[in-house]
Amino acid sequence: MRLRHEGGTLVHLSYNAGVHPAEDLENLIAHLTRYAVPVRKRLGVERMGVGLWLAPSVADHLTADRIELVRLRRSLEERGLEVVSLNGTGGRNQEAPGPDWAKPERYRYTMALAKILAFLLPEDVRFGSISTIPIGWRRDWPADLHAIASRRLERLSRELRGIYSVTGKTIRVGFEPWPGCVLETTEQALERVGGIDSEHLGVCLDACHLAAGGEEPGAALRGLAAAGAPVVKLGRVHNHVSEAHQELPSTRSVLEDTLTAMISGAVNGTAHIEVETHNQAVPLRAKGPGALVNMLADELDWTRNNLTALGLRLAA
Repeated sequence: MRLRHEGGTLVHLSYNAGVHPAEDLENLIAHLTRYAVPVRKRLGVERMGVGLWLAPSVADHLTADRIELVRLRRSLEERGLEVVSLNGTGGRNQEAPGPDWAKPERYRYTMALAKILAFLLPEDVRFGSISTIPIGWRRDWPADLHAIASRRLERLSRELRGIYSVTGKTIRVGFEPWPGCVLETTEQALERVGGIDSEHLGVCLDACHLAAGGEEPGAALRGLAAAGAPVVKLGRVHNHVSEAHQELPSTRSVLEDTLTAMISGAVNGTAHIEVETHNQAVPLRAKGPGALVNMLADELDWTRNNLTALGLRLAA
């Protein structure tokens, strides 16, 4: 779903399709039909964004067979769906984070996603975003592994620049800070990643983490502004104050503050906003597709209403 601010900023709103994971291309397309299309129709829009989660095996399959990649793009277009962002955590069924950045598998997987995303991006969209893990677990992270990971990130930067030179598409990789990991805060992410390539490597902000007090949102945004590092994506946006989740804080203020900072130009980045409801979605899967569709549509509608309240309007 596209929304535009009167100042010209285009915002892409999507949901994280990892809530209905698929381990092969056939099931991925089937799940888009079963879940994403009904959500789009519930929202009454002709085109809707989905943030795809691709299993490593599916990513390998798509990069090895261009015909299959074309098939996926056509399947999206035929269903009124578009992709500007991928979830690059890896792992199986999105339940585990997969290999850390010291391992070659992480680099290969992320580069496969970058090539796939460059192809899937709509013709009129220049920027794509990929969220990834916060380097690795802090307790298992000696200096030698950090040196290896840093070299992989430098190589990643070069390859992303190569994609731009060939396709004209800028693919940004965002590292999402998380407690217990090498990157626990936005400040740490800026220290370790921001200096490598401020155009292609940045931070994926977790709205839920910020809203819950894991990090002060204003300080995080000021740090990003000072460093000139991009907000690659604002993720885990959802309505915590629904009837079933009244004990959790709303992400509304984080959504408003981040978007305002980006619209004003104080913070650089791609205005990709992703609704993620993984924890709420797991128990709903047993109730059939309709329950998950209703929840996704409600969360997207809540986010859309909050964006329009900030002065954005639906864009064609």
